[in-house]
Amino acid sequence: MKNNKQIDINRAPTILAMALLAAITPAPAVLGPLLVGAYVTNLGFTPQQGGYLIAAELIGAALSTFSTLMLIGRVNWHKILYCSIFIILTGYLVSYAVTSFEMLMPIRFISGLALGTIMTLTIVVSGMMKDQERAFGFWSLGQIIFAVIGFAVLPHILPDIGVKGFFLIMAGFMVFLLVPVRFMPAAGRPEHQKGLGSVSRELKKLAPIGLLALLLFYTAIGGVWAYVERIANQAGFQADIIGYILSASSILGVVGAGAATWLSKKFGRLLPSLCGYALIGFGMLLLFGLDSVIVYAIASFSFKFAWWFTSPYLLANMTNLDPSGRIAILVNFVVACGMGLGPAIAATVLDYADRNAAGELNYNAVIIFGLISLAISLPLLVIIIRANSRTDKC
Repeated sequence: MKNNKQIDINRAPTILAMALLAAITPAPAVLGPLLVGAYVTNLGFTPQQGGYLIAAELIGAALSTFSTLMLIGRVNWHKILYCSIFIILTGYLVSYAVTSFEMLMPIRFISGLALGTIMTLTIVVSGMMKDQERAFGFWSLGQIIFAVIGFAVLPHILPDIGVKGFFLIMAGFMVFLLVPVRFMPAAGRPEHQKGLGSVSRELKKLAPIGLLALLLFYTAIGGVWAYVERIANQAGFQADIIGYILSASSILGVVGAGAATWLSKKFGRLLPSLCGYALIGFGMLLLFGLDSVIVYAIASFSFKFAWWFTSPYLLANMTNLDPSGRIAILVNFVVACGMGLGPAIAATVLDYADRNAAGELNYNAVIIFGLISLAISLPLLVIIIRANSRTDKC
């Protein structure tokens, strides 16, 4: 593979290209609550089926890591990105013509394979940059800005265009993403050609702990976030109010990602991570037995700010374990797997949890599931942070 040594990965055009690819590609996950609602109201699917469709795409994104692992050292990265964008574009166009849940599942899964390939490369490139916390801050910032626009606009147009209109809009965005590809590096470091065959004993011990912490974090986030709109809907809130609150919460997400980018390691890694976990848990608790719009707003704001504030620290802590960038390839698998398993497990929890007195779905069970996953993740992350702190002092 021809190595592109001329590109400085720390330059502004590459950072912007990485942020754009990372922002627009995972739209089904970032806009998951609205999509689940659209699947229910426009196509007549159940909330569980909506959750499974989101999960199918994200599980596909997770599984793509293994094929990307083989390609990343052998094939020009620009070719990989162009091919992946074409697959996603085709997936949206085919999804536009399909109305059956059984047919949509494999289509969204295949689209997810390409989605994961693009996200893997953006994570690898971010992990190669000089300041990883700041790089992942921009990686997160692009996604959340896109989410702000989506949550502000989609509630107003989805009733008219439906989920099929959403597919067409996203197809247009994928055509636009062909432009920034050329600003991405065409190859990585020599270590990216070696795969995961040769790793240190310390990394072999720490990597599973860190990856499990990451998996549990994104499983908790994905499971609760997928049903945040349905929780408010069942509480009797109007659709436009829900849309406004979710849009405003996304603005708080922008603030959170921006804060992580600005703070970087000024207060270390442990304190920001602890604060982020605490705020996410607080937001989840407020959703329990929801009956107030004000409480819903506070919960959404806290949840979204902390999600996007904490994520850069988690991702940077993982990529910092292995400067060669090999573990960064697995990070995408874990993030996508967590975001995909979250809605799937939450949907299963809804199926088995007892309904309330009015016969409505028990979303409190989903919140409990999220809190437990988050609580198990935190001490595992602390182990990784302490290991990185020892390395930084050396």
